[in-house]
Amino acid sequence: MPTDIPAPVAGYLTAKVDDHVEAVLKNFADDAVVHDEGRNHVGISAIRDWAAEISTRYRLERTVVETHRIGGAAVVLVRVAGNFPGSPVDLHHHFTVSEDRITALTICP
Repeated sequence: MPTDIPAPVAGYLTAKVDDHVEAVLKNFADDAVVHDEGRNHVGISAIRDWAAEISTRYRLERTVVETHRIGGAAVVLVRVAGNFPGSPVDLHHHFTVSEDRITALTICP
């Protein structure tokens, strides 16, 4: 994992959603927002539901392609492969980090 990204971002990227949703959640602030597939998931409970839904629906492998850090933010290009149409796909993950927790994550093409 690149060393130029904040620790919670690295933690999120190395966590295996399908193994343990809590491994993903420990990187997020309680009031964090995740925007994925056109929907907002606000707060840790909604993010837990989002992560659990993904782990139920898909079997995913993520490969970090490129990282950029801008202050407390990180932009990570991730190749996502799995059991979904169009696999693999490259997705940009835009993270905002504050006080050692992810406060916002937007996932987009």
